[in-house]
Amino acid sequence: MLRSLLRRTADARAERAARAGRPAPAQGTVDRADIDRFAQLAERWWDPDGPHGPLHRFVPVRMQVIRDALAPLAKGTTGRQVLAGLTVLDIGCGGGLLSEPMRRLGATVTGVDADAAGIAAAIAHAGEMGLEIDYRAGAAEDLAAAGLRFDAVVASEVVEHVADKPAFVAALSALLKPGGVLVLTTINRTAKSRAQAIVAAEYILRWVPRGTHDWTQFPTPAELTALLQDAGFEVDPALGLVFDPIDGTFALSADPRVNYALVARKV
Repeated sequence: MLRSLLRRTADARAERAARAGRPAPAQGTVDRADIDRFAQLAERWWDPDGPHGPLHRFVPVRMQVIRDALAPLAKGTTGRQVLAGLTVLDIGCGGGLLSEPMRRLGATVTGVDADAAGIAAAIAHAGEMGLEIDYRAGAAEDLAAAGLRFDAVVASEVVEHVADKPAFVAALSALLKPGGVLVLTTINRTAKSRAQAIVAAEYILRWVPRGTHDWTQFPTPAELTALLQDAGFEVDPALGLVFDPIDGTFALSADPRVNYALVARKV
């Protein structure tokens, strides 16, 4: 029943978007096989013990990076609403695991994902939480083509699933206002990442379904930095995001060999 509800919600949202003149989802940077894989799990986005459990555990450290990177843009806003006044785009938002805490910090959030079922789950959960978030089914280049611009863009655990990385980075640049900040998190392409992100996570611990990741698609920090610089970004050194198997949490680290974050500013 829930899957049917999610599909109906997604269909209704798509119909409203069509009436509003929004563009249909693009295929340029989207890896359809990956999207279909995530769509099968959409109804369990907010289950911390489900297939998205690792992403739930990953939220606090990702939000630490996002908050530290974006708060200076908010012109000295203090207290809980440290992102007040900022427009933020969450690309590949899935069920809204990052969109919701960013909204609680005061940002005006737009979430976009090519998985319509995931967007339906995000809309439903935000409604339950009383949070106003503009969720859209589509791809980054859809919003860029529509001329939308944001103070900040977050693309977390997305670029490793993108079919055309240079085109994706070009869309990220187009979506940011001059001086805007981009926050990316992804997985490095190293022997250690193969052991932890694929062998351990998919085959031993079974945190995520087998086939979720393609190690050859993981960008190294140097590769991703070069793409961003070519697109007109100033890029900070990579931050490592390291998992502690004892307490099951992630923390910032100087070791980017598995998970890492990049913060970049549009010149």
